[in-house]
Amino acid sequence: MGSVCSAQKNQSKLNRELKTNNQPYLQPSSLVGQSLPLENKLENALDQYVQDLLQLFKRFCMFLDLVGNLDQLPQHTREKINSCIIAKQNISIIIQNNIKRVMREQQIIKRIDESDYYLIYNDNKFASAFNQMMQKLSNIIITDLKPDEDFQSAFPILAVSFEEEALKIISIVEKIKNIQIIAMRKGSSQHSLSINQLQQKRKSSQQ
Repeated sequence: MGSVCSAQKNQSKLNRELKTNNQPYLQPSSLVGQSLPLENKLENALDQYVQDLLQLFKRFCMFLDLVGNLDQLPQHTREKINSCIIAKQNISIIIQNNIKRVMREQQIIKRIDESDYYLIYNDNKFASAFNQMMQKLSNIIITDLKPDEDFQSAFPILAVSFEEEALKIISIVEKIKNIQIIAMRKGSSQHSLSINQLQQKRKSSQQ
């Protein structure tokens, strides 16, 4: 009971803090009406959605830290929460490794901190790996934790917060997927166009 009460108090405090902070990153800015080329629109959208997903990951980590001691929970529930912890650790590693990679590419020498996250906002390689891991995390929450009555009973407030965050994650994950699909189609069409142009030039030179 002690861990449950403590988690509920911490959750209430966290909820108050979140309500007092206006968080525009959870509402990605619309690109409608912007007179930008499609490529720039895609880059801007990817930049924004990756930021959103990073913020959602940060919030999820805060909620996960509130779970506290797992000793009083059944084994099957502990395993599910541990799956979330492992996913969190793997995502953190992906973030750190990709920031290091971009720093090497840009010849930036410094210790990594949160202010360096901007380096990976528009990095396609990171976006793809990060998106996949966040999708996996949301699946664990929705598929495993949400139906777990022991988890729901032990952490009723946190359970709701977990589900809400998972649904937000799913929404952003799908938006990033759509951007990647559009970018791939655009790249494919440009490649086909360049091949056709090359073939036409060859035909012209042979005539």
